[in-house]
Amino acid sequence: MNKYAIITAAALLVASASPSFASCDTRNEDEQAVCASKCEDAYLKDQQSITADMTKVKGDKKACDAKCGCPQNTRN
Repeated sequence: MNKYAIITAAALLVASASPSFASCDTRNEDEQAVCASKCEDAYLKDQQSITADMTKVKGDKKACDAKCGCPQNTRN
């Protein structure tokens, strides 16, 4: 159980820090910010699944960020 708590804490830390490094506008409630927020929420939800295929999860996040116009939100 401790492993999942550590992974969840790390994911939340990354999620809170990643928008601050993005060059697209994620702070205002415009369409781009809402779209980027939905991508991040979906990524965190999918990432926490025990049977998650992380290659697919990361690919989906990258595609979602590109669709929103924020490809820099996904690091390689």
